[in-house]
Amino acid sequence: MSTSSSGRVRVHYTLIRNVTSPEEQANGSRCFIAVCPLGEVLKFDTLRNLRDYIPAHDPKKRNSVHKGIEATLSCRSDRFIQYNGGLTISCSDIEVKDNEKLALVMNGSILNGAQTQGEIRRFLEGLSAEASSDDEKAEVPEVNARVEFVVEPDEMQITEIAIARNTSTDIKKLTMAGARKHFNELDESFRKIHKSLRLTKNETDVGDDFVDTGKLLQILWLLCPTELLNLGTRSVGEARLKSYKNRNYCLVDFENDVINKDKDDAAAATRYQCFVDLAGPAWSEYLKWQQHPAWAGKRLKGVKQIKRSGNSHLVSDGVIFPIIGAMSEFVKKDVRGRWSIEVPNIFEDEAMIEAAREQLSANKGQPMLMARTAGVYSALALIPKGYKRMLEPRDS
Repeated sequence: MSTSSSGRVRVHYTLIRNVTSPEEQANGSRCFIAVCPLGEVLKFDTLRNLRDYIPAHDPKKRNSVHKGIEATLSCRSDRFIQYNGGLTISCSDIEVKDNEKLALVMNGSILNGAQTQGEIRRFLEGLSAEASSDDEKAEVPEVNARVEFVVEPDEMQITEIAIARNTSTDIKKLTMAGARKHFNELDESFRKIHKSLRLTKNETDVGDDFVDTGKLLQILWLLCPTELLNLGTRSVGEARLKSYKNRNYCLVDFENDVINKDKDDAAAATRYQCFVDLAGPAWSEYLKWQQHPAWAGKRLKGVKQIKRSGNSHLVSDGVIFPIIGAMSEFVKKDVRGRWSIEVPNIFEDEAMIEAAREQLSANKGQPMLMARTAGVYSALALIPKGYKRMLEPRDS
């Protein structure tokens, strides 16, 4: 299916002006401000926007911004162009035919204004539905929107402009990182094992086929080998609990590695490759401990400790995270030079689960307290360390 971002769109306008600044001209860019009838902005896709129209994915997420746009269109449409900040559309080129009041826009996509476009579409479709019920033609009011056309040849700059412009509603850090393609290799590796799933790269990525990238990064930091951690003055246990306590830091630190791996930072490059290699296995490890049958009979109770549904269960992250942190003792490079989780055959999962249950009891049965205690991570790590010592060759 052809979209605006991969072809040419004919846009009718009321007024257009070239407002290119000297700085834009020096960068090979141009800028045009246009006044266009509402329907014209529906011709563009949102592929270069950081996110789509949010209520399209979940109608319950129509917030005060959406409702404010709706109220203006319905009650004060003559003031819409003044009350609304307008839309920004990126494109690779634009040809203005002023005698026809027509602009030919190449590879155009909404950069900022997806929520405004969504509300305009909702408004016009509502008018059409009302007319259909009365067997009449929809009367569209003569309302215009202000549109800024950014002619930018640099694809990466388009992403940065989109991030900078999207400030009217909060843009999550994960969405920004996804737009910068920081998760692409992680997702590609992840899907080699979990073929029917995808990592979220945008806050509007919802559904059963998406896995929370933020959660995966927490797990990857837990599994990160001790020698790759930036310990500073912290103990290993203190470094591990960051994954539970500071979810956003897991994303920020990963982004720093993505950037620094190409700047002769060997530690960042090694850690990044470790995360990419472990993306799929790490998620499998998380699901294994979360749903492990050996939890049966361990007297976990209440939704804070375990959630039950029929014959299945999901154990709280507060209990699971310290276990995964301990399993980092089994992470190493395999014979192919790839990072993997190599658990010895003699390892007993039940021993780890029993130890975790004891730690939960020692922390008043509160998973949150358990996962925020550095000593818990250190205590559970003793179990895999013991197995490793058993397998080490002894001097005769």
